[in-house]
Amino acid sequence: MMTNERGKWLKELEQPVKPKEWHKMSGQYHCPELSLPAVRAGADNHAEHPSRRGNTLYYRDGRTERVTQ
Repeated sequence: MMTNERGKWLKELEQPVKPKEWHKMSGQYHCPELSLPAVRAGADNHAEHPSRRGNTLYYRDGRTERVTQ
């Protein structure tokens, strides 16, 4: 019985390899893993704070403030 299964397996191995029927760069990829919003609590808290460049604070609404120290 074991030799019969082995014979089938060997016949499958003897089959010629089919050529590649697809192209790597064809089609479109839409990145579904990047379309989800941040789900961690507090992940977007950074948007409340201004960016600092030199001695100036830049807020997201367009305001700027000079920092004096």
